[in-house]
Amino acid sequence: MICQKGSRSLIVIDQIDREININFPIRRVVSLAPSITESIYALGAEELLCGVTEFCDYPKEAQLKPKIGGYSTVDIDRINLALPDLILASKIQYDRNMKSLEATHRPVLILESSNLPGMLKTIEILGQCSGKKAAVEMLIKSLNTRIESVTAKTKRLALNQRPRVYFLHELETWKTFGAGTIGDELTDLAGGYNIGRDFGTGYPRPTLSEIARANPDIIIAETGYGENPQAPFEKALNEPQLANVKAILTRQVYGVDSSLISRAGPRMVDGLESLARIFYPSIFIAGHQL
Repeated sequence: MICQKGSRSLIVIDQIDREININFPIRRVVSLAPSITESIYALGAEELLCGVTEFCDYPKEAQLKPKIGGYSTVDIDRINLALPDLILASKIQYDRNMKSLEATHRPVLILESSNLPGMLKTIEILGQCSGKKAAVEMLIKSLNTRIESVTAKTKRLALNQRPRVYFLHELETWKTFGAGTIGDELTDLAGGYNIGRDFGTGYPRPTLSEIARANPDIIIAETGYGENPQAPFEKALNEPQLANVKAILTRQVYGVDSSLISRAGPRMVDGLESLARIFYPSIFIAGHQL
């Protein structure tokens, strides 16, 4: 990403390689993605937020910001009423709502990542455009240090040394993380092998019989959403068709908050650390690496 600062504007290259001209300084921002909202708070730039989605739930203070609709169903009228200098959107809005967003005659940046380097790039863009250069440097340094403290211990593990992991990403369908997803990358960096990648890219939906044949060592259910936040964990632990897989027989079934392993914000690093503790409890203890 390159920003060229003039006396009145910024030219920003967003994360789908679009050059966007933005008036500077930016005083009011609408965020259309929970990951973006989290990143803005992590930089201490939350005073810029004049609108967020109904799904922007972290930190708790974000829930008090004015709402401009859902994640994929943004309300253009509410965005206009918020009078933003800048709209921060993700790829789903680019695909579904870009014409409507452009019709507001306000600059729209697309910030989208499916891996840790992409998340760090999002933070860099947000920091430069909000004038939080020092905060960016501190946050990125901290996150990189935490990532390295995990990967220094896991990066040399051979495939046959890694636990085979299955993720229950969606309760109703048993949809999982395939290759190229956040969960797939975090599993690899934490020292595991994501068997979901054997079923394809994106978010494949293997049958329970296929999962049983794959015989995971560990099953991780994404928790923290819906009317019963623990329902995915309970489902994974008690599914009759998986009763004989190794993860069930050895009680290696865990719940991990979905926002840590599915949301491309700074807490991805929390997710990485959580997975490392699950995979190697004797090495990564109580949140602190030995």
